[in-house]
Amino acid sequence: MKTKIIGILVCILLIATAILPLVSALETRSPLIAPGVVDQQQPNTPELHWLEPNVLHWQHFVNQGNKLEEVELHIGCWYSGSESITLSIQDLWGTDLTHVTYQASDFPLNVQAWFTFDVPDVKLIIGQPYYICLYFNPDSEYAWSGSHNDPYPAGESSHTDQDWDYAFKTIVDKSKPVNINTLFLRFLENHPHLFPILRHLLGL
Repeated sequence: MKTKIIGILVCILLIATAILPLVSALETRSPLIAPGVVDQQQPNTPELHWLEPNVLHWQHFVNQGNKLEEVELHIGCWYSGSESITLSIQDLWGTDLTHVTYQASDFPLNVQAWFTFDVPDVKLIIGQPYYICLYFNPDSEYAWSGSHNDPYPAGESSHTDQDWDYAFKTIVDKSKPVNINTLFLRFLENHPHLFPILRHLLGL
């Protein structure tokens, strides 16, 4: 009898483990989406570069993911009345593959921080070079952090210093919303050794 009780408790723990993500999603009312993968990045942010208006500022990168979904930049808005700023992804020929625009009020004011540009998803070719581009109109104050000493050897930037790379991260290959009905089955598939243990404990 004691053995069966222990087996039942083990089953309850396994089920609880499998449905915890569902409970969390229901509490926050958010879809179950796996986190994206950071593909390319230059995370060093010791300096900032004040960006000029009416100029296309860019950082070159070599893609290794299938689908680009987000771009993170270490950026700051230093004037609340600034015009909107547009981030685009362009290929070698200057073709705009995807873009998104944010208002000055979307940024924390007077601080440099990582900011996520949620661009419309776009499929990129693995091993091909692309450009992260920023553009905004006059009467604006934006700064993009970065570093000297060529911290991203695979690419270059529009900065006047050839050894400068802007700080960025490309987020790729985020999965689609998870099918709730498959969570528990997927857990059991990943732990096949539990079946004989459960059968033994439950006396099946």
